[in-house]
Amino acid sequence: MEFFERGYESHAMDKLASIFCEETQAEACDVYLFEDHRSRFRLVGSTHKRESVGQEKLGKDEIEGLKDSFLLEYNAKTIGAVVLKQPKKLENLQGWLDELSRTLWAAEKIVSLQEAVKKHEMLSELTDVFYSSSDTVSLLKGTLAVMKKALSAEAVLYFSKAEEGYLFKGADGVDKDQLIYEKLPANHSFVSKVEKSDQGVVMTKIQLDFLGIKVKSVVASPAKLGGNVLGIFIAVNKVAPGGYRSRYSFEEMDLLSLSDMVKRYCLAYTRMEYQLDLKEQIERLTLSTKEYEKLIQQQQEYLRKMDLTHSLSNAMRASYDLVNVYKILLLGLTSGRGFAFNRALLLIRDRKTETLVGKMWLGPEEGEDIEKIWKEAERRAMIYGDFAQYLREEALMLDAKNSLTTRIEGRMFYYKDHPILERVVLRKRIIHVTPSLIESFGPSVHDLVSLLGVDEFLVLPLVGRWDTIGVVILDNKFTRKPISEMDVEVLRIVTDSAGLAIENVMNYEELRKKTESLEKQKNVIDYLHRFTENILQNLSTGVAVLDKNGRILQCNRKFSHIVGLPQERIVGEHYTELGPTFQDLFEVAMTILERRENIELNEYRIESTQGEIFLDVRYSPLWDPANESITGVIVTLEDVTQRVRMEQENKEREKLALLGEVAARVAHELRNPITVIGGFINRAKKNLSNPGTVEKYLDVISKEVENLERIVTEILEFSKPKSILEFTEFDINELIQEVVYLMQEKASRANVIIETRLSSAAKVVADRTKLKRVLINLVQNAVEASPPNGKIVIKSFKEAEKVVVSVFNTGQPLSENELKKIFTPFYTTKTQGTGLGLPICKKIIEDEHGGRIWAEPKNDGMEFLFEIPVKGGNKNGKSQDPRCG
Repeated sequence: MEFFERGYESHAMDKLASIFCEETQAEACDVYLFEDHRSRFRLVGSTHKRESVGQEKLGKDEIEGLKDSFLLEYNAKTIGAVVLKQPKKLENLQGWLDELSRTLWAAEKIVSLQEAVKKHEMLSELTDVFYSSSDTVSLLKGTLAVMKKALSAEAVLYFSKAEEGYLFKGADGVDKDQLIYEKLPANHSFVSKVEKSDQGVVMTKIQLDFLGIKVKSVVASPAKLGGNVLGIFIAVNKVAPGGYRSRYSFEEMDLLSLSDMVKRYCLAYTRMEYQLDLKEQIERLTLSTKEYEKLIQQQQEYLRKMDLTHSLSNAMRASYDLVNVYKILLLGLTSGRGFAFNRALLLIRDRKTETLVGKMWLGPEEGEDIEKIWKEAERRAMIYGDFAQYLREEALMLDAKNSLTTRIEGRMFYYKDHPILERVVLRKRIIHVTPSLIESFGPSVHDLVSLLGVDEFLVLPLVGRWDTIGVVILDNKFTRKPISEMDVEVLRIVTDSAGLAIENVMNYEELRKKTESLEKQKNVIDYLHRFTENILQNLSTGVAVLDKNGRILQCNRKFSHIVGLPQERIVGEHYTELGPTFQDLFEVAMTILERRENIELNEYRIESTQGEIFLDVRYSPLWDPANESITGVIVTLEDVTQRVRMEQENKEREKLALLGEVAARVAHELRNPITVIGGFINRAKKNLSNPGTVEKYLDVISKEVENLERIVTEILEFSKPKSILEFTEFDINELIQEVVYLMQEKASRANVIIETRLSSAAKVVADRTKLKRVLINLVQNAVEASPPNGKIVIKSFKEAEKVVVSVFNTGQPLSENELKKIFTPFYTTKTQGTGLGLPICKKIIEDEHGGRIWAEPKNDGMEFLFEIPVKGGNKNGKSQDPRCG
């Protein structure tokens, strides 16, 4: 304070430099103060170059470039710097630097307040001028003198506004002959700028063209009355005080003082013109005096709350229980010994849902005896000498599960696109919500307003190291005490400290939970491993797992039983060690690594130590956890020997039954032609004398013999085993056209039209003769089933790796009962026929070519379709090996 009051001649900073030298055992020490308006450091104290004190100025880069330089910072503001030469003892230096930073910051604030108080004290002199002045001339003269003194200005001038511009009316500190112009035009750049401003302007390094003295800084304010400008007051060049100041030019505080004095002048001016307003002017002056007194009280309150902030921060850092930290924070904000807000609501951010989740709400509820509650809380607070201790111990006993917390616990508030919460969470801004602000936001803030039930509240972000972790909402619902700017400034520090404390506890809690979770997961994994192993070993299906090299990694008891070796002899061995019986089986498994899909072998026959057995085998790729690559193969073996033998027995029974049915049908089919032949032979014998009649009888006998040959041929074709097929590649469309040509005459006789709709790609590998027989049979059936003027449509098309042929005819579709029997041997809907045509087609398509044949009734007819593989299906009745693709 001595340095700020007396300046360099006090040598206070030289003494401070000497103390730093002594404490750090340094050879020399320099103390600099930072002048932020010029972004430079000025030497204010030194132990070895006192002649440069007050003269030497360094930039921030220069200071930081000096060896053993230490910045003085407080509240995110640079205060100054200490530069040591060859220090030997630095253990306690940081503590001294922090204390010096706080002290310099506080001293500058106090000096600033003292100057503000002196300026306000000058208002009383201005009041004396108002009361002692008898006319406007003496009022102006006295006002200029007080302004000059209050602002520490070299000169103060007043220009009165007239119709033709601005006219010089008076000055203090400058003579009239020092004016270059006594009249200024209305469009003069300087006066226009002042006139258009609300309070006035502050300018440095400016030259006023109407004044003959050198101007370093200017503060000017318009004198307005009822929206009309009376004139302009101009203060020129601030006179340096006796002590040290970081700047010696006018600033915003001077503008506020000048503006206030101008307003008072306007009031005094109107008093003289309007005596009836005298009482109102006096009341305003009294009110202003109280406001200045209130300002001092606010500064004292500010210092008190800064001390509370430090205690609250210490209390939160001392706890590692998250709920307890929440309670300490809200208790400090609502306690009468603390920040004394009526209620404090805590919301924690959930990044997954992008919401704020209600955690805790502290404060009284409506209907409760609020005064009694607050008195009891104050009594308990006074028991503790230290505020931090009070917060720690009271938080432990505090039951936060009150009615307010119940209302908001777990409730989610979406902050995106919310006019208040989005600014707080994403932009990290403190929002002071007022009635006017609520009105401007409209219904979009109805959720908060209706929840709180107040029209003024404060929303503060809890900011961690990198991001916002939550929000605190404060209000004074019951006392209706307004929220001041000082509250906002102090609470900014509180919430920053609280955010870091909560984040640290959250990180600690998360680490603890992860440790517990890992332990639980380990136990679960051990259990699942035992459970899975138990299931694997008790499966009725044999299971083995092979790696990419064919080595068996795992198997169960059933697999061991099928293979005929104990598990310890199997696991870890290559599959070839299982013997030649299973070698082919496992060679198929290794193809999975390339095919990358499941393979199934049904009723695979092997000769094991137990005799002939049949297995259903399934090979499945074993994918890695990321499902990107195959690490092995899973082989399952299901013993289906009993099922296969039962099926074989059933087939034998079916064959015997079918054989009896075939014999009966054959006898029935042959009896009719033989009866006819016998009858006509007898007739021929009786008519031997009539050659013409005998010839007719012989024709009938010849046709019946041909019928017998056809019946015998079809029966032999159907009953004989699978023949050797001749597979060649040909265009099935050409075969269709050939059959259509053959059948065209028969269709014409039946008055039936044959159309073809063939695809462009229909190359197949198959037995051409066999397929020709199928087509002839289907087309012949279609012609016979079509009514007069009917139509047959033959289509071919490709589906995946198969060619499909469709034969459609108009007419009456078959019934559901008929559809079930049409492929059954000897079943026919014709008056003449063996009922073997479609069964033979089915045998050719499905048994010999590995395809499929079926019938579909349509609204206007019947459609028969068959499909066969493009590259050939079952050749010679044998299934292809799955290893061949």
